[in-house]
Amino acid sequence: MTRVPLLTLPILDGGHELTIRKLKLQDDSFTFHYSITPALPDSDSAAPPFLPFLEAKDDLGNEYLGWGGAYGPSPDGIRTEGSLTGRPAPPPEAHVWASRRPRCSSRISAAPRPALSR
Repeated sequence: MTRVPLLTLPILDGGHELTIRKLKLQDDSFTFHYSITPALPDSDSAAPPFLPFLEAKDDLGNEYLGWGGAYGPSPDGIRTEGSLTGRPAPPPEAHVWASRRPRCSSRISAAPRPALSR
């Protein structure tokens, strides 16, 4: 069974697609798991390095900052897979997150928050 992505949007001037596949809430933070297609260039390439970074605000005015993550090529090499953790954990009544300063996209608009469980 294939899971429906939570969010898919163009990034890096439309040359890649970011798909958020899973969002997990912890008591003090949240982590989302994503993929980027096509795969990002290896660190050996002449392409500028890619550094995912989270800085966002929800519809209640709460602000969120990245707290680290990791990424690498998928086993088949056709995409990059990773995760990014943000803090603090969002309150249950927050429904929309918007990136304040996109770091891996030319433009990210407000995205509805999916129904989540802790």
